[in-house]
Amino acid sequence: MNWDDLKVLLALSRAGSTRKAAATLGVSNTTVMRRLESLEVQVGGRLFDRTPDGFRVTPLADQLLPTASEVEEILTEAQRQVTGKDADLSGRIKLSLPAVPVTHVAEAVSEFAIEYPRIELDISVSDLPVDLARREADIAVRGIPKHKRPPKDIVGIKLGRISMGYYVHQELLSDAARGLRELTCIRASGRALSLGDLPDPESLGLKSRHLIDGITPRMVAATNKLGVAALPCFLARQHSELMLLPGVPSGHWGFTWLLHHKDLRQSARIRALFQHLSALEEKWPSAWDTSQGGESNAA
Repeated sequence: MNWDDLKVLLALSRAGSTRKAAATLGVSNTTVMRRLESLEVQVGGRLFDRTPDGFRVTPLADQLLPTASEVEEILTEAQRQVTGKDADLSGRIKLSLPAVPVTHVAEAVSEFAIEYPRIELDISVSDLPVDLARREADIAVRGIPKHKRPPKDIVGIKLGRISMGYYVHQELLSDAARGLRELTCIRASGRALSLGDLPDPESLGLKSRHLIDGITPRMVAATNKLGVAALPCFLARQHSELMLLPGVPSGHWGFTWLLHHKDLRQSARIRALFQHLSALEEKWPSAWDTSQGGESNAA
């Protein structure tokens, strides 16, 4: 039984779609389907039911998944142990960044690449959680709500605080004040957006109209006058046409963390990049967390 086929089994069971599974594995949809079909031939039955809501595991897959997970855990642990003992400032680092345009992070990564020419950076961007234990990344930059902390096997430092607020295009706000139109809210599906201490849109009298996942797409929608959107203050302040919704102060949502798995702390290249990016902490207060109008829960 091929490990690459088992990886497809695990990815599909977690993602529920070939597109998401392919993105996780870094392969094409065609490759995912080909490997799934190969594995189904080997085990002699269907592993997933294709439904309108995505791929659902069958009883046969349920029997195979524990073994596949155990193999994954053994191989991942071995890989972490080998990487963690690496004393050479060369090789590849998988770096996962949030899907938000942040100039200071891009500059820091570029500086590191120039300073360490023998280190190769494999960079991915996403708003989704990243599993460092499964080596989805070696180092990650992620926002974590203020009431949560990284898992116990993850080493992390806070780069800085994140404030959130409801932002709206100033022209849209002016039209609403003159009674020319009604303000509506841009929402996100499911748990794609955590509001922190911000009130629900309904309590502010805002009806939901558009559903848009992803911080950057919501910001683009707000700048194009599609409605009120909950956005990180450091991102919204880059657009002078966006204003905080009157009477609704921004609030302390959480912190941006720099993270890596504890087993990698002895790796010279991981340590070098981690230390390099940790310098962003000094730039954060003035450059990243201006809230434009005060905060409801400053800490």
